[in-house]
Amino acid sequence: MILIRVILSWFRIFPVGIWGRIYRIIIEITEPLLLIFKKIIPSLRVGRAYIDLSPIIVILVIQFILYFLRLLLHNFL
Repeated sequence: MILIRVILSWFRIFPVGIWGRIYRIIIEITEPLLLIFKKIIPSLRVGRAYIDLSPIIVILVIQFILYFLRLLLHNFL
């Protein structure tokens, strides 16, 4: 879901219509998790723009947790 949110953020999505509704649902689902990391990790300033690194960190943390769970399950089986 977070990867979908990142990709959709690259496009201009109007709040009306089906894509607007889908985007709002994705934001409502992913925002609580991202807020945790946004408070910890500041945005990276590049020139006049800021890059939010929290989605990348969340994806890496989820991948690490999945890898760790696979190792645990593999050891038990």
